[in-house]
Amino acid sequence: MFNQMHKLEKIAYPIIALYVLIGMGFALVSPEYFTKVVAREDGFIEWLTVLALSLSFVVCIHRIFVLRSSKNLAFLGVWSFLALVCFFGAGEEISWGQRIFNVESSEWFKQNNAQAETNLHNLVVDGKKVNKIIFSLLLGVALLTYLLVFTTLYRRSEKFQKLCDYLGVPIAQWHQVIAWIAVALVVEGVIKHVNRSSELFESAAAFVFLLNIYLPFNKHIFEVKGD
Repeated sequence: MFNQMHKLEKIAYPIIALYVLIGMGFALVSPEYFTKVVAREDGFIEWLTVLALSLSFVVCIHRIFVLRSSKNLAFLGVWSFLALVCFFGAGEEISWGQRIFNVESSEWFKQNNAQAETNLHNLVVDGKKVNKIIFSLLLGVALLTYLLVFTTLYRRSEKFQKLCDYLGVPIAQWHQVIAWIAVALVVEGVIKHVNRSSELFESAAAFVFLLNIYLPFNKHIFEVKGD
């Protein structure tokens, strides 16, 4: 499996692993320092998450631009959706620059947002955080379906393979699936009790996602005709 990895992945995986281990070290040695400094709002971890999502956004836009004349609308639509997800995720991470530019939240967000900020993932509806319902539960189910079901079916069903290639769905490499699961198990299993530990998971997962869409198993579908 190691020999099948792109040289970029051979460099990226050890860096991601080291990043997770260092973050966990801070969380275990000094949970308060981790929460208030390392994983705080607009802190080091959060900005790395924004970087990963921004780079993913650039990958999506580049694919759309390069393939706009050779792919169908559904294909371009899928990558436009992925670009939107990346842009939205990066914007939500920093509350759309609210803290950076010192913009005060509207009264509605002050009353309905758990952190009184202008973002959607911290909204509270009927006493329940949207983040737990949509961004944790539903997103988690969708991610597991994509990583386990799509990855398996693509390799076993020719019809499913053709459908994914037609739509431009990037299928994960098995080592990328392992990376996703490893990050989740290690972070959530070891430091889940530490406040804001999910920030470390989200950050590391964002870089795995970047590798996933940049170097998918079906990368041949992104080749420009004539190359």
